[in-house]
Amino acid sequence: MIRKLLGISAAVVISTAALTAVDAGVSGAAAPPATGSVSCNVTGIGKFSPKLTLLGNATAVKFRFKEATPTSGGCTGSVSVPNSAGFLSPVTVTGVKVKGLGYLVPTGPGNANACSVFTASDTIGSITVKYIWAATPAIAPTVVTYNGGSGPIVSGTPLDTITLPATGTTVTGTGSFGPTFTALNTMLTNIPATCGSGWGPFPSFNIGLGSTISLP
Repeated sequence: MIRKLLGISAAVVISTAALTAVDAGVSGAAAPPATGSVSCNVTGIGKFSPKLTLLGNATAVKFRFKEATPTSGGCTGSVSVPNSAGFLSPVTVTGVKVKGLGYLVPTGPGNANACSVFTASDTIGSITVKYIWAATPAIAPTVVTYNGGSGPIVSGTPLDTITLPATGTTVTGTGSFGPTFTALNTMLTNIPATCGSGWGPFPSFNIGLGSTISLP
């Protein structure tokens, strides 16, 4: 089991590094980091590997998701960047694209991908999230890493809500809105909160309307 967990952790680290390197080359690295705060409405999709099932069979679950603002103008906040004169100029953020990759582990006994454990116990092992902003003027992307947690990330009824970070999570990051981050990400899913014989499997899930991200 430990060997399997270490294998998932190593795969996530490699995949996250590759994702970050590719995205860094695509997004305008010359754009300055912004300061202030921002909140955006998002929708998207997430995936689990191995998939969630009623009884589960894994000590850790690979977790990835993609989110984006469903329409332009889905963000609000107070954002600025330094101008050539050394003063702060206002920034209008109209949207964001979000990519997250990492793994979940249970805070207690049981399989991480089992319904009862996912809905009541699973927390963050390590998750890295990149935010690419649609803004005028352009601003630097944000990369946030969540490590560990002492409380569950799933709550709500009749459908599960996934919330990052968990209680006890260490949050670090670089880029816009740093250097100190809370990086709240609330995902309203289509996963039923009540376990039963017809529950699952869930190799993927929807991130529905009402989901939000906010930084710092």
